[in-house]
Amino acid sequence: MLTYFLMNHKQLTLLTLAVATALSACSQPKDEALSTPDSQKVEAPGMNIESEEDASTVITSDEIEVTITGNKSVQKRACNGQDVQIQGDENQANFTGRCAGLYVIGNQNRITLENVTTIQVTGDDNTVRWRGTEPEITNIGKGNTIAKAE
Repeated sequence: MLTYFLMNHKQLTLLTLAVATALSACSQPKDEALSTPDSQKVEAPGMNIESEEDASTVITSDEIEVTITGNKSVQKRACNGQDVQIQGDENQANFTGRCAGLYVIGNQNRITLENVTTIQVTGDDNTVRWRGTEPEITNIGKGNTIAKAE
Protein backbone atom coordinates (compact mmCIF):
# COMPACT_ATOMS: atom_id res chain seq x y z
CA MET A 1 0.00 0.00 0.00
CA LEU A 2 2.93 2.39 0.60
CA THR A 3 3.61 2.60 -3.16
CA TYR A 4 0.41 4.62 -3.63
CA PHE A 5 1.87 7.47 -1.62
CA LEU A 6 5.19 7.70 -3.45
CA MET A 7 5.76 9.49 -6.71
CA ASN A 8 7.64 7.54 -9.33
CA HIS A 9 10.86 8.96 -10.78
CA LYS A 10 9.11 10.38 -13.87
CA GLN A 11 6.48 12.20 -11.77
CA LEU A 12 9.12 13.63 -9.44
CA THR A 13 11.21 14.82 -12.39
CA LEU A 14 8.18 16.45 -14.03
CA LEU A 15 7.10 18.11 -10.79
CA THR A 16 10.61 19.46 -10.23
CA LEU A 17 10.72 20.83 -13.79
CA ALA A 18 7.31 22.47 -13.43
CA VAL A 19 8.14 24.13 -10.13
CA ALA A 20 11.52 25.34 -11.42
CA THR A 21 9.87 26.78 -14.53
CA ALA A 22 7.17 28.51 -12.49
CA LEU A 23 9.74 30.02 -10.14
CA SER A 24 12.00 31.18 -12.97
CA ALA A 25 9.13 33.05 -14.62
CA CYS A 26 8.46 34.87 -11.35
CA SER A 27 11.91 36.43 -11.51
CA GLN A 28 11.59 37.54 -15.14
CA PRO A 29 10.33 40.97 -16.13
CA LYS A 30 6.60 40.82 -16.87
CA ASP A 31 7.03 41.19 -20.66
CA GLU A 32 9.45 38.22 -20.75
CA ALA A 33 7.36 35.82 -18.66
CA LEU A 34 6.39 32.54 -20.30
CA SER A 35 2.68 32.78 -19.49
CA THR A 36 -0.29 34.74 -18.35
CA PRO A 37 -0.20 36.04 -14.76
CA ASP A 38 -2.51 33.21 -13.64
CA SER A 39 -0.85 30.18 -15.22
CA GLN A 40 2.22 28.68 -16.85
CA LYS A 41 2.48 26.03 -19.49
CA VAL A 42 5.57 24.24 -20.72
CA GLU A 43 5.30 21.90 -23.69
CA ALA A 44 7.83 19.28 -24.63
CA PRO A 45 7.46 16.53 -27.22
CA GLY A 46 4.72 14.24 -25.92
CA MET A 47 4.36 16.05 -22.58
CA ASN A 48 2.69 19.15 -21.11
CA ILE A 49 3.42 20.69 -17.73
CA GLU A 50 1.16 23.40 -16.32
CA SER A 51 1.12 25.37 -13.11
CA GLU A 52 -1.73 27.54 -11.92
CA GLU A 53 -1.68 30.87 -10.14
CA ASP A 54 0.93 30.58 -7.39
CA ALA A 55 2.18 27.16 -8.65
CA SER A 56 0.23 25.42 -5.89
CA THR A 57 -1.28 23.14 -8.53
CA VAL A 58 0.88 21.37 -11.09
CA ILE A 59 -0.59 19.34 -13.95
CA THR A 60 1.55 17.00 -16.00
CA SER A 61 0.23 15.07 -18.95
CA ASP A 62 1.53 12.81 -21.65
CA GLU A 63 0.15 9.92 -23.69
CA ILE A 64 0.25 7.62 -20.62
CA GLU A 65 -0.89 9.70 -17.64
CA VAL A 66 -2.49 12.95 -16.49
CA THR A 67 -1.38 13.97 -12.99
CA ILE A 68 -2.88 16.82 -10.99
CA THR A 69 -0.91 17.66 -7.86
CA GLY A 70 -2.19 20.36 -5.52
CA ASN A 71 -5.18 21.58 -3.60
CA LYS A 72 -8.46 23.35 -4.44
CA SER A 73 -7.95 23.09 -8.19
CA VAL A 74 -10.87 23.11 -10.64
CA GLN A 75 -10.16 21.15 -13.82
CA LYS A 76 -11.97 20.07 -16.97
CA ARG A 77 -9.83 17.72 -19.03
CA ALA A 78 -10.12 15.21 -21.85
CA CYS A 79 -8.87 11.66 -21.42
CA ASN A 80 -7.55 9.73 -24.36
CA GLY A 81 -6.92 6.36 -22.72
CA GLN A 82 -4.54 7.72 -20.08
CA ASP A 83 -4.44 7.00 -16.37
CA VAL A 84 -5.46 9.95 -14.19
CA GLN A 85 -3.83 10.64 -10.85
CA ILE A 86 -5.14 13.28 -8.44
CA GLN A 87 -2.86 14.05 -5.50
CA GLY A 88 -4.17 16.62 -3.03
CA ASP A 89 -7.25 17.89 -1.25
CA GLU A 90 -10.48 19.63 -2.27
CA ASN A 91 -9.89 19.37 -6.03
CA GLN A 92 -12.77 19.33 -8.51
CA ALA A 93 -12.19 17.57 -11.82
CA ASN A 94 -14.35 16.55 -14.76
CA PHE A 95 -12.86 14.16 -17.32
CA THR A 96 -14.41 13.55 -20.71
CA GLY A 97 -13.49 10.66 -22.98
CA ARG A 98 -12.11 7.29 -21.90
CA CYS A 99 -9.70 7.11 -18.94
CA ALA A 100 -7.76 3.91 -18.22
CA GLY A 101 -7.68 4.32 -14.46
CA LEU A 102 -8.33 6.94 -11.80
CA TYR A 103 -6.07 7.07 -8.74
CA VAL A 104 -7.01 9.56 -6.01
CA ILE A 105 -4.69 10.24 -3.10
CA GLY A 106 -6.19 12.89 -0.84
CA ASN A 107 -9.33 14.12 0.85
CA GLN A 108 -12.55 15.89 -0.16
CA ASN A 109 -11.93 15.65 -3.92
CA ARG A 110 -14.92 15.72 -6.33
CA ILE A 111 -14.31 13.87 -9.60
CA THR A 112 -16.56 12.96 -12.52
CA LEU A 113 -15.52 10.74 -15.43
CA GLU A 114 -17.29 9.72 -18.64
CA ASN A 115 -15.67 6.27 -18.85
CA VAL A 116 -13.03 4.62 -16.69
CA THR A 117 -11.77 1.05 -16.26
CA THR A 118 -10.50 1.19 -12.65
CA ILE A 119 -10.97 3.57 -9.73
CA GLN A 120 -8.73 3.56 -6.67
CA VAL A 121 -9.37 6.06 -3.90
CA THR A 122 -6.98 6.47 -0.97
CA GLY A 123 -8.18 9.13 1.47
CA ASP A 124 -11.35 10.35 3.09
CA ASP A 125 -14.58 12.11 2.05
CA ASN A 126 -13.94 11.93 -1.71
CA THR A 127 -16.76 11.76 -4.25
CA VAL A 128 -16.19 9.97 -7.56
CA ARG A 129 -18.93 9.59 -10.19
CA TRP A 130 -18.61 7.79 -13.51
CA ARG A 131 -20.76 7.13 -16.55
CA GLY A 132 -20.64 4.04 -18.73
CA THR A 133 -19.60 0.53 -17.69
CA GLU A 134 -18.96 -0.12 -14.00
CA PRO A 135 -15.21 0.01 -13.27
CA GLU A 136 -13.19 -2.10 -10.84
CA ILE A 137 -13.22 -0.11 -7.57
CA THR A 138 -10.77 -0.04 -4.64
CA ASN A 139 -11.76 2.20 -1.74
CA ILE A 140 -9.13 2.76 0.97
CA GLY A 141 -10.52 5.41 3.27
CA LYS A 142 -13.56 6.63 5.14
CA GLY A 143 -16.61 8.52 3.95
CA ASN A 144 -15.86 8.10 0.23
CA THR A 145 -18.75 8.00 -2.26
CA ILE A 146 -17.91 6.11 -5.45
CA ALA A 147 -20.95 5.57 -7.65
CA LYS A 148 -22.38 5.70 -11.15
CA ALA A 149 -23.54 9.17 -12.16
CA GLU A 150 -27.29 9.49 -12.51
